[in-house]
Amino acid sequence: MRSRVIPSRIPTIVNTTCINHNTKTQCPPLFLSGNKGYTNNAIANWSLGIKTCNKSSDSQGLFQISWTPKRNLSSKAFTSNSAGTPPTRRDTNLQHSLHDRTLKQKLRRRLPTVGVVTGFHNDTDHVEAMGLLGYDFLWADAEHSSAGPESVSKLILAAERRGMPTLVRIGYGYQNIIGHSQKYLVAGAQGIILPQCESAQDVQKIVDAVKFPPIGKRGLAGERWNAWCLGEGGTLADRVNESNQNSIVAVVIESCNGIDALDEILKVKELDFIFVAPTDLSADLGVHGQIRHPSVIQKVEEAGEKIRQAGISAGMLALTPQDYSYWRDRGYNVMSTVAMNMFVDGAQAMMKSIVKYELQGMKRLKQMALKVIASQLTKEETGFLGETFSSIDLNKDGVLSVEELDIAIASGTFSGTLLEKLISLRDDLMITGEKTLAWKDFLADTMMDKKLDFLHEHKIRQAFNHLKKANKSNISISDLNEVFGSEKIAKELLMDADSDGDGEISYEEFRNVLVSDKDGIDAK
Repeated sequence: MRSRVIPSRIPTIVNTTCINHNTKTQCPPLFLSGNKGYTNNAIANWSLGIKTCNKSSDSQGLFQISWTPKRNLSSKAFTSNSAGTPPTRRDTNLQHSLHDRTLKQKLRRRLPTVGVVTGFHNDTDHVEAMGLLGYDFLWADAEHSSAGPESVSKLILAAERRGMPTLVRIGYGYQNIIGHSQKYLVAGAQGIILPQCESAQDVQKIVDAVKFPPIGKRGLAGERWNAWCLGEGGTLADRVNESNQNSIVAVVIESCNGIDALDEILKVKELDFIFVAPTDLSADLGVHGQIRHPSVIQKVEEAGEKIRQAGISAGMLALTPQDYSYWRDRGYNVMSTVAMNMFVDGAQAMMKSIVKYELQGMKRLKQMALKVIASQLTKEETGFLGETFSSIDLNKDGVLSVEELDIAIASGTFSGTLLEKLISLRDDLMITGEKTLAWKDFLADTMMDKKLDFLHEHKIRQAFNHLKKANKSNISISDLNEVFGSEKIAKELLMDADSDGDGEISYEEFRNVLVSDKDGIDAK
């Protein structure tokens, strides 16, 4: 087991007791506690103990620390190496992703591996969020975005901070320029993805750009991936060997020519995975953008089968959970989601809910507005309005539009109260946002309301006549029951007319509630 010497004032150590440096007393065991660079899983999975204490010129002294794995670790962030050393990716002295073999091992073993494609090159927060959510790698897109090495380097730093490696998709044609790919590798990318691959020569050029001699032709210097030869990680030769072992070479097949060339492409030894892109493939097949078209599905399935038979990881686009399950069931193991699609899907779902709610509110508002208009119409006006609406309804479809109302209002045909009501109707339709009125249904409902109003008024007059015949000053609910033989009607009338709440209806209250006093209703 390897030990490291760490100054005693590191923030990771808690629950310590005073150390007697003169007697070199055996130190008590220590445990990790939520410091920057560690997660709760790391706390649970690794024990940290002090083996000895040594006197130092520093009055604080030095602790010799040993790491002990508590159990076998399988998650990507905490897989130990054969020497049983701690999860150095999570150390306060964070190592680059190239030091960690997790992504390489998952690809070589064809395990489920999920990446997220992003072209949001000016925002790093979403990258950190994806790392925290557990995505296996960041696919930084320098092909379908305006991203360059400077902006991508910021995404790489954000991804590395959350333990997520970055692969950069360069633009097609740049495989011919090793220095272009090297810009992204210098920035800290763990690998390069080449789009529109159609030959083994294309793949070999990416191998040359990603790998150091003797495998490739990549130039060597102190850079981010090797921590400028600072800190831990061994000699520069050790780090070059580690990079050649763990760096990723990937290509995208997105044409029929690329699929036809798969046999030769698959012979390139350093190839880690092949991604089959359905969008460009759909364009090549003449069904632009129809990524679920039967001809596209057939080609993708044929390509995937050939890639799997060669023992290489196969990648596919997963825009929905259904996409993911469909292609996983067919053996694809590298699944790539897209940050823009996830953002749009979430924003679209939210907006649909907002619009649905507001439309429901608009419909209620429209109903209320029309009810107010209807309540202001006399029976004669309602009948006349039917003739008016029929003349305004230019399309004769039983529906009035705002445009048709505008034409009627501007025509000069209507004036007075009727013109005011048409203007009011037009404004109410604009406010509600629906901009149409099924006028025949509206008039039918209005006539029904008028009929109900008339019947209600008739009942009140019946009760009033009973009051006069009985020579009473007030009528009670029992009297109303006697008149109508219905407790429900009696209660409704009492509720409408009993303004002072004394349980009885007086002459004055009758006068107030009746629509008119044309029958000569006077107080007794």
